[in-house]
Formats: sequence, C-alpha cells, structure tokens
Amino acid sequence: MIRKTIALLLALLLLWGVGCAAAEEGEFPALNDAGFLDSGEFVFEDEENGVWRYASATLRVEIYRREQTKPARVWYEAEVFCAEGSTGPRMIANDPEHWKVAANMEYPYKIARKTGTVLALSNDFAQLRIQQKKGRPGIIIRDGKVWSDRTKKQGVKDFPNLDCLAIWPDGDMKVYYSDEMTAEEYLEAGAIDVLSFGPILIRDGELNEKGLKQYGTSRAPRTAVGMVEKGHYWFMMLEGRIKRSRGDGIRFLAEKLLDKGCTTGFNLDGGDTACIVFMGHQLCKMQDGKKHLASRRTSDILGVGKSELLPAVSDPW
Repeated sequence: MIRKTIALLLALLLLWGVGCAAAEEGEFPALNDAGFLDSGEFVFEDEENGVWRYASATLRVEIYRREQTKPARVWYEAEVFCAEGSTGPRMIANDPEHWKVAANMEYPYKIARKTGTVLALSNDFAQLRIQQKKGRPGIIIRDGKVWSDRTKKQGVKDFPNLDCLAIWPDGDMKVYYSDEMTAEEYLEAGAIDVLSFGPILIRDGELNEKGLKQYGTSRAPRTAVGMVEKGHYWFMMLEGRIKRSRGDGIRFLAEKLLDKGCTTGFNLDGGDTACIVFMGHQLCKMQDGKKHLASRRTSDILGVGKSELLPAVSDPW
C-alpha cells in the first residue's frame, strides 16, 4: 500500500507544472495535441457526483454516472481513447493458463487490481458454459487460444444467442453472428480475443433491430461495449433489480451506444455478472442494503489500460 501511495504522489508531482488547480477541480490537466499526457498519470474519483477520470501517455478515460427517476434507472457511460500504437480493450484473465477452472474465478475488481487494469467491464461468462460440458459454449478465443469452437445456429430462440465480438491486437473490434465464422477463421483473420454472448447491438452503424426485439427484453442489469472507431470506445453498464434502478432490456444501452456514434456494439453478460470497475473499485451497486456487494466471480474481464496506482488485491475497495 505504501508503494502505491508513493507512486500516486510521484504521478501527481509530475503533473504539478501543467495545472495544479485543474487537477484539484477534477478537470483533466493540459493534454498534448493527441489528447493524452506527455508523462505520468492523472486520476480523479468523485463517487458522490458520479464522475471519474484517468489520463496517461496512452489512455484517456472519462466516466459519468447517469440517473433518472421515471422509470428508475442508474447507468454508467465511460468514454475511452487509446493512443495510436497502444493496446486497446482486451480480455484480461485472472489465471490465463487455467482460464476455465472454476476454482480460479475471481471478483472482477480483484482481477483488475491483480493485473493493474484501469477500466473494466464484466465478460461473456463463457467459462460457465464450458464448465458445464453440455450444449454449445460458443466460439471462445482468449489471447489466441481456442477454448471452444462449438456454437449455435444463427437465429436460435434461446438467450444468449452466442453472437460474437472479435478483438484485434490493433484495437479493432467487429461483431459477427454466432455461426458466421469458425474459430479457425477468426485466428486466420488475426483476431486475438473472441467473446460469445450477444446479441449484436450495432453493426456497420445500424441497430440490430431483429436481435433487439427477440432477445433480452426483460428488466435486468446490463453491460455493453461499443466502438466509434479504432482507438475510441464506449463502455456502458446499467444497474438493475434495485430500488434506484430497475434495469431494462438490451435496447436501452444499444440506443445509448448508437447516440454516442458507435458503429459497432455488443451485449455482454448481464444480471449478477454485470459490473463496471475503475482503478480497482466496482462503481455499480448490486443489491439494496449492501454497500459493498461484488458482482459474481468470473475468469476474466474486458479491460483497458495499465497502471501501478491501483490498490492491492487485499485492500478495502
């Protein structure tokens, strides 16, 4: 903990000459022409007002908690910019070598702390489908390794329909229908991670109206990711099943992503899996009367950014 505190102080000292007053107010310090810091890290957290910010030489993140009363909804919108040549969103495992082992699953905020991940969403919960050893888990690839190549036919009635989100090393993200490509074809195309859940929310700048009408129409916690272009992304999470936020269908976040200019959008696992984590802290609320209730344990997270300023795994969150 002492090491983390010293690192944070050093980072702030590096920023002193570029706008101490701005940092105190929570605004980003002076950024270069590309929209990032020349050096160091900037972290701002204001839970009361629902604003969080991060900046480094390769990453800029700005998060807002949005609220409305009729109907009751609370959701989080995180805009992400990655510098050209840096690593974009990736799947980050708690234990890469034993990814599907149930005993190695962990809370998302602890995975973020362990790996130093700046911003993260929940995953596709594919490890559960693989552990059950029945049915079709979907096309699952992590860090270039195929964990499953068995999927459902496009248009099945059950949810999730196992549509895919493919991620490339250069930060590109594309969505495909469940059986549109094989695992081998994804690898040949250069994809390094493939998630399987769905449905597709946005493809080529258009809402997937058929999928939005067919799947995920009940009120529930939801999580989704979208890409405007390579290097520019939106992470979103909607709280649900609590008094302040009843949740909604997947269309709610799909339309939010489209409004933000996303040309690609994908629905991740919701319910008790759904969460958003910033600098090792879970931002969202899971149940009424439970201040620190974490989302369910998973094998990995969809994350972006690396920092040494996160708390230790054992520290209070």
